[in-house]
Amino acid sequence: MCIEKTPWEQVIDFHGHTCPEIALGYRVAQIAMRELGIKPTPSTELVVTAQTHSCALDAFQILNHATFGRGALKVDENKQHKYLFEYSDTSVRVTITVLPKILEHLVIPENLATRREIQNATLEAIQFILSSEENMFCTIQKDDHQ
Repeated sequence: MCIEKTPWEQVIDFHGHTCPEIALGYRVAQIAMRELGIKPTPSTELVVTAQTHSCALDAFQILNHATFGRGALKVDENKQHKYLFEYSDTSVRVTITVLPKILEHLVIPENLATRREIQNATLEAIQFILSSEENMFCTIQKDDHQ
């Protein structure tokens, strides 16, 4: 019997493990899809420009079908969790900027002694990122560029 994996499970499989930055990318990717109102497929021309190179980018490759190989995932390194999503066949684009309160949860404290403590802290950070109210998670700027 074949069981279809959820989008979250697909992202984790692709990335190789769970971590707070994967949760951040997953959440940003979902917001972008909703705001653009277009479901990405492997043949659509969604281009994502990230301002930092992080684990979050793996979520964009799975959920938004924006990959490095096709040139649809770009990094303009500024060490900021700010992401621009745009379709080449439309004039609409969305910029999502993750707020500092969320970014505090990306780093797991180094003073944790046991593997269990590290796992618990990681799960708490992921839960915080995935369940934060959207207005506390990010700012969304949607514009129509010509």
